[in-house]
Amino acid sequence: MSSDIFNWGIIGTGGIANAFSDDISRLSNHKVSAVLSRNIDNAEKFAAHRLGCNPYDNDISFVNDEKVDAVYIATPNTLHCQQTILAIQAKKAVLCEKPLAMNYDEAFSMISSSKQNSTTLLDGMWMRYLPHIKTLKKLLAEEEIGNIESVYACHGQNLRHYSNPRLWKKNLGGGSLLDLGIYVISFAHMILGKPEKIYAESVFTENDVDAKTSMIFKYANGAVANLSCSMYDTQPNRAVIAGTKGFIEIDPTFYAPTSMKLCTNDGKISVYKNVYEGHGLREQAIEMEYCVKNNLNESTKMLHQDSLEVIEIMDRVRAKIGLVFK
Repeated sequence: MSSDIFNWGIIGTGGIANAFSDDISRLSNHKVSAVLSRNIDNAEKFAAHRLGCNPYDNDISFVNDEKVDAVYIATPNTLHCQQTILAIQAKKAVLCEKPLAMNYDEAFSMISSSKQNSTTLLDGMWMRYLPHIKTLKKLLAEEEIGNIESVYACHGQNLRHYSNPRLWKKNLGGGSLLDLGIYVISFAHMILGKPEKIYAESVFTENDVDAKTSMIFKYANGAVANLSCSMYDTQPNRAVIAGTKGFIEIDPTFYAPTSMKLCTNDGKISVYKNVYEGHGLREQAIEMEYCVKNNLNESTKMLHQDSLEVIEIMDRVRAKIGLVFK
């Protein structure tokens, strides 16, 4: 870092790129100083709303912008690996949107590049960086609900009329599993780790990507996770962790800043209110600044091994449902 300001370069100009940019504007020392798009007009439109933001349509010029401290990749899934490695080889720290990669091999290559170049790579599973997740982990570590027996999580949005091709096209890594299912899978992994057995079924679109997928994960200790995702219907987007002494219920939306309650078998209910303001995307930006300043390749909030295991689970689910990307 060349100044007290942490400068971001963003690849992509879509909805999540705008949401990230807007959310970090709540931070006094973070700003967007560069944006890359395939279309220079889109880059210029994005930059016009952000003071001091340089627009690019050339990826080499973008990653060599000396002002940029870290790159946020907000492009379709199939571009994540290539763009991440390009930025890391230019010694730019990278925060890559979820899913980190299309498959395990891509994720392994990205993480290997991070280590070889001693450059930070963070998985953009923003849920893992949020305050209520820190509280949840503390409650679980203190065994407030005893031994964990089951996890339930769903993520469904009615996106039938949402035309963005990244959701529906196979060549862009579309489907509910990669876009929405990654949240429930990452959540279950955070709680229970890697499953021993996986059962999964899907309904496919006419373009041969999954419109909705239901999963059951069974773990070596006897715990079970019931997970679902859908682009065809709106679901509660709630999560429950149940144990021998009670359960924790995370209110909608479980992967965003929210409230939750702890209910124990003796009838006691403890409520943890949501006092967070904003979208919640800036927490991963704060973590990135910390990692860069401390010369860390990864975050303890989501280790590279966590990312690899989540992608491995995703690969196993895809094999079960027959979802193949060329």
